[in-house]
Amino acid sequence: MDEVNLDNLRITNRDLDEVTGLDISELSMGRGTRLSVWRHPKLRWSWLLNQGLVLAVALVLWLPVVLVLGRSLGGQAPRLGVFMGVGLGGAIATTVAHGLYGIHKGRQLQVLSHLLDEVDRFNEMIKAVEILEELRQADGPSKRLSLDNPEAVKEALHLTRESLMCGLMSDKIMRKHQRFIARRHELFASIETNLSSLQTLQVSELAGDYGQLLNEALQVGTTVHQELRKLTSDP
Repeated sequence: MDEVNLDNLRITNRDLDEVTGLDISELSMGRGTRLSVWRHPKLRWSWLLNQGLVLAVALVLWLPVVLVLGRSLGGQAPRLGVFMGVGLGGAIATTVAHGLYGIHKGRQLQVLSHLLDEVDRFNEMIKAVEILEELRQADGPSKRLSLDNPEAVKEALHLTRESLMCGLMSDKIMRKHQRFIARRHELFASIETNLSSLQTLQVSELAGDYGQLLNEALQVGTTVHQELRKLTSDP
């Protein structure tokens, strides 16, 4: 399926950083923690490991300060032990505060977090297309695994990508201005148009091996549409 340019369709971390204005990773969005961390055990362990690293850095910052302070006050060994306890407590408190702040910021960015989850689903669809193409090439001349209409797959993925990018741009604008502005309506109208086109494709081209891909693209587009509806209903 050479017609599908997967490199152009995939939404990379660099794309996300540019369109959201935040540093995006699988665990975080800027200083906020992504909500998906709590739904996936692997991500929870990664988040805990990250908190362990924060604790290590906090210890490096706290312990030398309290030890120097203890020595400057003429503290003996028992008192230095107390100061070390204070340093350890300070490091733990700093780590807990860092984690709670990230969770709080993440809750403030719920819409963005949901949109990023849809981006992950979209990239998984891109990977599925890559696997299908590899299977098609391995299948050789039998054509049992060939897609009936690769152009329809390309169009569906392209429309889904545009909807996601519009949703992320709209979220960034509203985070920046905290109120609805004219540009938001333009972006929202684009999502409406893309979703309508996806629905038309899903109905008219459902028969064939790529029907499931079109359905997945429609589901992603619908979710983006619903998330933007939530934004438009806010005062």
